[in-house]
Amino acid sequence: MTQILFELGTEELPPKSLNSLAESLYNGVIEELQKAEIGFNLSKSRWFASPRRLAFILDDIDEMQADKVIQRKGPAVIAAFDENGNPKPAAIGFAKSVGVEVSDLQTLKTDKGEWLVYDIKEKGKNITELLPDFIKNSIGKMPIPKPMRWGNNEFAFIRPVHWMVLLKNSEVIPFEMFSITASNQTRGHRFHFPDFITIDSSDSYVSQLESVRVYVDQESRKESIRQQVEKVATSLNGVAKIDVDLLQEVASIVEYPVAVAGSFEESFLQVPPEALISSMQKHQKYFPVFDNNNQLMPNFIALANIESKDVSQVIKGFEKVIRPRLADAGFFWEQDRKQPLQNRFEMLKKMTFEAQLGSLADKCDRVASILKYLSEKLELNQEDAVRVSTLLKCDLLTDMVGEFPDLQGIMGAYYAQSQGEKEDVCTAIRQQYKPAFSNDSIPTTALAQATAIADKMDTLCGIFAVGKKPSGNKDPFALRRATLGIIKIIQQGELNLNIFDLIEFCVRQVPVQNLNVDSIKAEVEDFVLQRLKNNYLEQGFSHDVVDAVLSLKPANLADISKRIAACAQFKEDSSSQALAEANKRISNILKKSDESIPDKVTIRLLNEQEEKNLFGAIESIKRRYYQQVESQNYDDAFNFLTSLAEPVDKFFENVMVNSDDTEIRLNRLAVLSELNQMFLAIADISKLEI
Repeated sequence: MTQILFELGTEELPPKSLNSLAESLYNGVIEELQKAEIGFNLSKSRWFASPRRLAFILDDIDEMQADKVIQRKGPAVIAAFDENGNPKPAAIGFAKSVGVEVSDLQTLKTDKGEWLVYDIKEKGKNITELLPDFIKNSIGKMPIPKPMRWGNNEFAFIRPVHWMVLLKNSEVIPFEMFSITASNQTRGHRFHFPDFITIDSSDSYVSQLESVRVYVDQESRKESIRQQVEKVATSLNGVAKIDVDLLQEVASIVEYPVAVAGSFEESFLQVPPEALISSMQKHQKYFPVFDNNNQLMPNFIALANIESKDVSQVIKGFEKVIRPRLADAGFFWEQDRKQPLQNRFEMLKKMTFEAQLGSLADKCDRVASILKYLSEKLELNQEDAVRVSTLLKCDLLTDMVGEFPDLQGIMGAYYAQSQGEKEDVCTAIRQQYKPAFSNDSIPTTALAQATAIADKMDTLCGIFAVGKKPSGNKDPFALRRATLGIIKIIQQGELNLNIFDLIEFCVRQVPVQNLNVDSIKAEVEDFVLQRLKNNYLEQGFSHDVVDAVLSLKPANLADISKRIAACAQFKEDSSSQALAEANKRISNILKKSDESIPDKVTIRLLNEQEEKNLFGAIESIKRRYYQQVESQNYDDAFNFLTSLAEPVDKFFENVMVNSDDTEIRLNRLAVLSELNQMFLAIADISKLEI
């Protein structure tokens, strides 16, 4: 079995891009191997990353490229020889180009004629010949936004490169780049084992680095950190809050993690815990600790990149750097509360939200109008809604949020609470940005839900109105996320809102001159429906079921999930195919008719038994069917529809819809129109692919 090991040794790499760099290097080489048709065991191959190295191992790789036969096509036989069979210049030239005599050429018969050809055998290359170029090509494609130069070199990379390892099992493969020649020499931990060590073979790479205090396997390093942090927290009689992103970042900073516990003065706990946590996590990369009542403890857990002989000195160092940060948070907390939150509203007039949409104060005014609208629809306290819109963005001008931007909304709620605002108002301020990410929860109160919707909807409609809607991967105002947030709040909160009426109201608030309200409204509606569609497709629903429901543009987002689930269930029913085809047929018949179809069916004009049976079947279930639709019991409603499968089938078998008698024809169209309206009350089942 042949293994390939490559390691690129550098100065400390950027933690947040460490894994993506290693993955990019690895994937680039994989693509080169696949293009060259070189086999390897993908399931056993993998990449590695630590602060000072990017590496990969390719397992069970072919040592040689397979030989290839490349068929060169020459001129047509008719143009290659004269009437006596003597070769013309075209044949002679082709033979010369492939290095043989004319007599060595073959012929190929095709539908378009006969051609001269020659099979050239191309011998496969050894993997040791190919890998250097593969690695160079992959490094050249790595996502490095700001490559740096060092020394007097002409080349550049994300950090200075100090060594390279390239092995086939235990054999060094000749390779040179960055003015460095690859070898079997790597470095251990910067402090514990700073000298070069020899890698015996690719198979011993991971274990040899571990012996010199380098955990090069990023997943095992991350898991080691998690276990150490949890163990240290337990020794403090607490529980550590292990943020996933922080865990990943810390794992990208240390090569040999050692968790230690530190502490700070209990007086700092008078500051809102979120500010202390943000300071610990964002600035110092520490893990906060909580007691059994989920209260923040005056402790933290930090990761050292060294096994110190005097751990107390390491802890003192960690404690020394965190105290000024916590002191800053305490100072901001005291200073910000000296001024009422509402007094900062005037300053929002000087902060631009978007050039054409005005200031943040203008945005808050629009949110106030939207909240008044929502208050009427959702029966909220209008006075509280107006108060929320005034205080909503004021914390952006506080010193605390200036230092800790991730606390916007959270600190606004604390400041509002400290000055005696209602709890409902404070909650709405705190939760205005929820849901902030895919798995985030929605706001917990009706006013908070309305506030979050109003804020997001104002941004969505405003940015569309000024022509800055998302394009491709570009979404600078995060409108996709905002839209999914609106959808999630309405659906999980089961809010009885007409989304299209809300969109129109919000578009009309946009302060853009000569705005085409209908056009922008249509664009925003399509954008919302597309997000809905993608959302349901990701949940595993088939595209035809989703299209069947969304094509009706249901205005109440809260019951769409019920419709889609019921439609998916109906699709599995044995009668669904017949009804779907019937619905499609009915839709086509009604579309082709340019006559004025009566609103009601005239019973005396029902001549054929099959049309009487169909109309009777419709009448027998209609009231109960619409009751179930009104109650959003869509499964039961579909059960009523399935009872129409047989009479509908018999109708189309025995009744001529387009009768020569105008009255009878229009009456039959009225029957079909009534049936069509029933079908479309839940979903356009003609779109189902059964």
